[in-house]
Amino acid sequence: MLAILVIIFVIVTGTSSQLCDPGKTVLLTNHSFDGLKYNKGEYFMDRKTGEERGCICLKKPCAQKCCPFSQAYDPTTGMCVPTTQAFEIPVYVNGKSNKIEGFNSTKEFHYLIGIPECSASAELNESLIYSPVSGGVGMQRDGKLYVEIPNALPNAIIYEPDKYCIDTFLGDDGSSVLNALICFASKPERNNYELSSSCMLISCFFILLTVAVYAWLPELRNLHGMVLIAYLLSFFVGFLFLATMQILIMVEEVTENICLVFTFIVYFSLLSAFFWLNVMCYDIWWTFSGKRAHGRSGTQHKRFLYYALYAFGVPTALTVLMAILEFSEFLPVQHPLLPMIRLQGCFLYGNSKLLYLYGPIVVLCVANMTFFALTAFKIAKIKRETKVLQGGESSTHDQERKDTQRFSLYIKLFTVMGINWILEVVSSFYPDADVFWQFSDAYNVLVGFIIFVIFVCKKKTWRMIKK
Repeated sequence: MLAILVIIFVIVTGTSSQLCDPGKTVLLTNHSFDGLKYNKGEYFMDRKTGEERGCICLKKPCAQKCCPFSQAYDPTTGMCVPTTQAFEIPVYVNGKSNKIEGFNSTKEFHYLIGIPECSASAELNESLIYSPVSGGVGMQRDGKLYVEIPNALPNAIIYEPDKYCIDTFLGDDGSSVLNALICFASKPERNNYELSSSCMLISCFFILLTVAVYAWLPELRNLHGMVLIAYLLSFFVGFLFLATMQILIMVEEVTENICLVFTFIVYFSLLSAFFWLNVMCYDIWWTFSGKRAHGRSGTQHKRFLYYALYAFGVPTALTVLMAILEFSEFLPVQHPLLPMIRLQGCFLYGNSKLLYLYGPIVVLCVANMTFFALTAFKIAKIKRETKVLQGGESSTHDQERKDTQRFSLYIKLFTVMGINWILEVVSSFYPDADVFWQFSDAYNVLVGFIIFVIFVCKKKTWRMIKK
């Protein structure tokens, strides 16, 4: 037992004594370095030397320079050579190279010196050298490298400090240019657009087929049918525009303006679909709460209008908010609230996707599960009461049976969509997992087909169609 405690103590003290990479530390004197005071949690004691080391990147942005100051990088020999060239770098703010008054990169950044150590799956590559007119490389104020890519979407790639080193590069003719060495994946990024767009279009066909059946049959054009149609149409528009956007990217016919418009449409549509799914879950709970209005068409239409105001209103507000923040110049670049659609390419990526898309979806899913749990308890209670009161009105029992069947359909739909978005979220965290992406894309085909099977391929529906 004592030995186990000793091992645990060693592990804990070993991990807690070193807060950051040794290469990103500075020697402190009385908890200070270069006029900056280091607080608890920003420095540690080196157990080997007894020195007090401060994590410099916690106090100011870190950047990486290939060679020491007063030296430049010779790409021919791969060596650092003395130079009299001044080391000056442009700073990019909101995707534009701006000269900021009073900004001194050597004071604002802490430069880590050396060539980056690339992982086994990456190799070092000299970035493309652009003329000052067409673009270039520079720094963001947070220390990340900004590599501009003219006439492309996204129009820039941003690299963390441990993935690059920037410096003055010397040419054979004695010229010099600001450039960078970048770690990039040796395996080219797999383009899933062809498979993904095809799968979504197939799914769109089955979704539209389901909508056609519900719109054609008068018996299905009740409140619950209209809610389902609104949900499916929102889902259809989202998938259709997302597939179209991916096709345009493949044929290189997409512009920044088209990308923005499509992104807002897809975002609004997908979010609306999940809000309509939330309406379904609320409506089934409301039905079993005892507040019925089955035969009153006026009341049902009024409820549908309230539902539409909620299911379309909230996504509209969120889309407008996202658009305002996208074009806002009040927040600093790389602010966590910025969607950065134009910097990252079409649609949302990374933290923006987590905040604006997955965030609301998670909240809605939790609410849906709560409604389902409450409804399930209510159904169990009704079944117990039905066994006791066998002589109750048969019409009431028939209605309860229909509502229970509808509850079962919504459970199936929620499960289908839950699996779909779990795959989507996991895929975004593992972009190199080709097999997983293929499985996720294949499931996109099944989504529309499964919805068609759940809501159309029923004996009752087929009997209505035969009439």
